[in-house]
Amino acid sequence: MSTSYFEFYNLEEQFFIDESSLKQTYLKLSKEHHPDFYIDDEEKYDAALELTSTNNMAFKVLKSLDNRIPYILRLNNTLTDKDNNLPSEFLMEMMDVNEEIMDLKMDFDADKLRRVKNQVDGLSQEWNQKIKSLAKLADSQKGEERGYTLKKIKEFYLKRKYVLRLIESLNTFAPH
Repeated sequence: MSTSYFEFYNLEEQFFIDESSLKQTYLKLSKEHHPDFYIDDEEKYDAALELTSTNNMAFKVLKSLDNRIPYILRLNNTLTDKDNNLPSEFLMEMMDVNEEIMDLKMDFDADKLRRVKNQVDGLSQEWNQKIKSLAKLADSQKGEERGYTLKKIKEFYLKRKYVLRLIESLNTFAPH
């Protein structure tokens, strides 16, 4: 597909969009172009099938801010699949958290688990707020200014993604 999902729905590329309007457009297109309407015409059926597939994928990506963030970053060549460069001070801080998780695996302590979970949850919430604040700013910007803000969003997005993996790891501990 050569057009973006925003273009597919005739939307401006924004982090914050009218999600109910998006859903209405999705449902309208789903009904109008359902492949079953073209069962007797193979060419129209194939085209409807392709449009339905694009519609489903576009809606899946655009329906939530969490999905729009990496999509917009990728559209603007700010995020690639190989991106994982995080600041060394962040990695050092996370190394300490990882060590605490390893300690918990070897010698479980409910109080320590609660403390580490609270620390990691706090970081995730803090970065989530920064991402939302920067996304709001980016929606009002153009050009280089927006590019700089997208790079800051990417940094917090990658940090949050890292911390979400830690949260998943912490959630594997069975309550004692």
